[in-house]
Amino acid sequence: MGVARGRLYYTPTVRAARNTAAIRELLAVHEEHPRYGVRRLADELRWSQGKIRRIRTLAGVTIARRSKKYGKRARPEIRAPQNALKQYAVFRDETRPQAGMSYRGMVNASAWVQDFTYLWVDRQYHYLAVVLDLKTRRVLGWKLGMRHTTDLTYTALLDALSRHPVPAILHSDQGSEYLSYKHQELCERLEITLSASNKASPWQNGFMERFFGTLKHELPPLGTIPSAEKLHEAIALTIHYYNHRRKHSALHNMTPAAYAASLMAATPLRKRRDRVFKKVRA
Repeated sequence: MGVARGRLYYTPTVRAARNTAAIRELLAVHEEHPRYGVRRLADELRWSQGKIRRIRTLAGVTIARRSKKYGKRARPEIRAPQNALKQYAVFRDETRPQAGMSYRGMVNASAWVQDFTYLWVDRQYHYLAVVLDLKTRRVLGWKLGMRHTTDLTYTALLDALSRHPVPAILHSDQGSEYLSYKHQELCERLEITLSASNKASPWQNGFMERFFGTLKHELPPLGTIPSAEKLHEAIALTIHYYNHRRKHSALHNMTPAAYAASLMAATPLRKRRDRVFKKVRA
């Protein structure tokens, strides 16, 4: 067969020795940095990511992933309303319904959307609730807190209503933070239609999701922010930049604030709603 006799009895002792040495190196780094994943281990040891995965498997090392369950969520106080923005959605291709729907038309619904996100700073979670105007993409109100509760989202909404004409529709997901008696009563008094996305349908609040992606990209790296106070300052500066300096391609290359200023003034109906809101605040 043309195979040397010695090859039949060959044992990969050299490779086994190299693997043993590599395992010792990886375990030493893993002990010092137990949360490091493949990329960071590769940077630390100056190995390829493929080698990291192979040696990590040989060493039996597993990385505990951070749980995405941030505590038990409260139950909603009210039943989720219908999605009032769905009437503005149209099929992307009428001949192919399976291609899905486009929600771009809902920017003309005189609606605000709201949501909150998580920010890991100073070894703890902080929660940012934001209210966004669909037409202008402008941030109208926001609130940063240590807990994602109805009080957090309600305060962000009051912040928006205290400085801007009320919308026709207020839209959110079906989180318990928004399905509360507080939100329901306020919307009834101001003649605002409360709206919610369907479950597991984040695209129905896609403009809000998109904004949070932009915000987190524009913020300084969260690992460099030392405290809640500095995080609040960074968010305020970033939102001001987003509203007043960052040009938006969907707004004819204008900033949200400039685009809002170019629109018509509030209608008499909105002014009447503003007076109602002042009575509510009183």
